[in-house]
Amino acid sequence: MSVQTKKAGNLQGLALILPVVLSVMGSVLLAPIVPALMEQFKHIPNANYWVLSLLSVPALCIAIFATPAGYIADKFGRRRILIWAMIFYAFCGMAPLILNDFVAIYISRIGVGLCEAIIMVASTTLIGDYFEHDQRDKWLGSQAATASFSAMCLFPIAGALGSFGWRGPFVLYSLSLILVLGVIFFTWEVKKPQTVKTSANEKQRHPFPWAHMVKVCVITLIGAMMFYILQFNLGSALKANFEVNSSLMTGIMLSIASLGVPIGAVFYRYAHKKFSISALIMVEFGILAVGFICMSNAPNYQLFLAAGFINQFGAGMVLPTMLTWAMRDLQMDNRGRGTGMWQATFAFGQFASTMSFAYVVSQTGNVMASFGVFGIVALVMCLGTAVTFIYNRPNVSLTQK
Repeated sequence: MSVQTKKAGNLQGLALILPVVLSVMGSVLLAPIVPALMEQFKHIPNANYWVLSLLSVPALCIAIFATPAGYIADKFGRRRILIWAMIFYAFCGMAPLILNDFVAIYISRIGVGLCEAIIMVASTTLIGDYFEHDQRDKWLGSQAATASFSAMCLFPIAGALGSFGWRGPFVLYSLSLILVLGVIFFTWEVKKPQTVKTSANEKQRHPFPWAHMVKVCVITLIGAMMFYILQFNLGSALKANFEVNSSLMTGIMLSIASLGVPIGAVFYRYAHKKFSISALIMVEFGILAVGFICMSNAPNYQLFLAAGFINQFGAGMVLPTMLTWAMRDLQMDNRGRGTGMWQATFAFGQFASTMSFAYVVSQTGNVMASFGVFGIVALVMCLGTAVTFIYNRPNVSLTQK
């Protein structure tokens, strides 16, 4: 438990969940201008690969550097590095407004990713420092919902700015300079609790819960893969099976299906009070399985979209469940490291999602059948968790410390 001289409330919660918008901006802002970027940098060798990687390189940076960022947060404090990361994020993000060289722009995107890793770890760790039990779960669930809602809002805004040229959406990175004011004025650094000295006059620290974190991260990796599959492949499925060729219609349908994520995250805030960890995971993977299997057998795009919404509802519950589960066994002196480890796992799941789905499609030869394969995987996870739930009752709920 952390030692606080101040009581955190709604202002602190809002100040710390809003930076999640910055992590969403990493890829969302560039998605609508991919054709313009391709045209601008078509002279570059292997442009198809390098231009598209501008979208994904920030997530790769989170996967690699989130864990070291957690160590830094534990050693030097969360608030200080959060403020500086948000400031540097703005300048790295806006750099393409004046840069013309592709290599320089790519380096600026790496800078965005490094700052995102620190922002996500530091802000999430501070939520863990400030709040406990139900309040902590409330704000972590709100963080997931905020990320999903912001993505839905940023897609059309980035598209509108992109109509002025490929540099247009990069203006939005200046939002970080506004959000950092909330952190500066409404948060504080939490003091570390007094350590107990041993007979050898050495400081006794809480051991890092490796067994707990490995278990959480393994299931988080699978959940993260499930989380991104529909978002990355809905357009291909609509075009190949339902002859939906309009990018506008695809974007609208993706927004409708993705609406399930924030709704699922909000529903989690109520469900976690009544169900154990195992029960929640069982239900969530069950919902994912139903969505995937129904998607693979949908006779028209309307039912496909409805099944996609169900799938994303389950995905919206998975994210806060995994994060609050990870937080449960972390203490003040290792919370940053554990949060970084979790963030890195979830970010890596984004890459694993694209690679695993591409492999399954190469084996099945069909996008719709591939959804069914992942539906079976989700069903296996659901049944496996059900067995664990039955044989380990009574289980510890997420609301217990």
